[in-house]
Amino acid sequence: MSTSFFLVRWLYQAMNWVYEQMNAMFNGGGWVVVLTILLFTLAIKLLTVFGDIKSRKSSIQMQKLQPELDKLKKKYGNDPQKMSIEQRKLQKEHGVSMFGGCLPMLIMLPLLFMFFEAFRAWSNQQTLKLMIDIANGKGVDTFNSFRFLWITNIWRPDNLRGGSMLLNGTEFWNTFAATNNVKNFIFYENNANVLNEILYKLHFFTMTTGENGAIEYVLASDGGLAFREAYQNFVLPITSSIGGSGYETMSNGYAILPLLAGATTFLSSWIMQKTQPKPAVQSDDKNDPAAQTQNMSKWMTYLFPFMSVFFCWQYDSTFAFYWIFSNVFSLAVTLILNATVFKKMQSEPMEVVKS
Repeated sequence: MSTSFFLVRWLYQAMNWVYEQMNAMFNGGGWVVVLTILLFTLAIKLLTVFGDIKSRKSSIQMQKLQPELDKLKKKYGNDPQKMSIEQRKLQKEHGVSMFGGCLPMLIMLPLLFMFFEAFRAWSNQQTLKLMIDIANGKGVDTFNSFRFLWITNIWRPDNLRGGSMLLNGTEFWNTFAATNNVKNFIFYENNANVLNEILYKLHFFTMTTGENGAIEYVLASDGGLAFREAYQNFVLPITSSIGGSGYETMSNGYAILPLLAGATTFLSSWIMQKTQPKPAVQSDDKNDPAAQTQNMSKWMTYLFPFMSVFFCWQYDSTFAFYWIFSNVFSLAVTLILNATVFKKMQSEPMEVVKS
């Protein structure tokens, strides 16, 4: 998935537009970025909450149906095929899906990668904007606006790894040089002239003449050797206040966000997993739908936190904030619904769906 995918492109453009409007209004810094992320996370959660409620209702119905499923298991225990048919028939009669409780976590995956790509595009745009501001003598102010709490640069990962505070020359080259990737950015399209001049002076581009006699900027053919040295000197003005030429050894934070992402992911998944149907009798039977659902939920409960820590350690703090906010909202919705709607459902008799 990349920004060529229309949903990712729209999400990226929408977040950037809201951020720019609020930034102009409040003349803020990193907190405006976090507020933008908070608003979009809340909006996404409001759009998906109804699907979440539906799947959770299915999960409760499955739990209430468990005694009947256990009876079928005893009756057709020696005939797995017949038992599977009867179980599906019973579930259909009551409008129950065996995977209903897992759907919220499965829905998280495409949202995870969609937001990941959108945040990466947003971060890369801010890097290009910083290049322009450095050239205009405004780089220090712009870089200072990227600070939020303990994080020096919110567009970079919050981790303990040296050099995570700012893209170094090699990272910049690898990010923007692949198949002239820099020219595929919307921000580049809107600022091509000034970026061409900057990147040419830094030996990122070389100049050639096209067939129609027009000047064209093409990627340098030396693999970025000359660019890396020029880039190091170019960013010195903004790094002098955070360690000067030694910025490549400095971390961007204390790895607080990755740990919070992992903890909130586990807590949210664990609370949700607690409401999933549990077999009355534990079984190793692979054809037991309830056992299958329970095993899948447990597997996701422990896998997702590790995924969250990994992604938030590797990638921008903006993505980590989104993931933490998303988990907190999911947890709040789960607790509220458990105490109201689902508590009432659990006390009501099982309904039969009329076909």
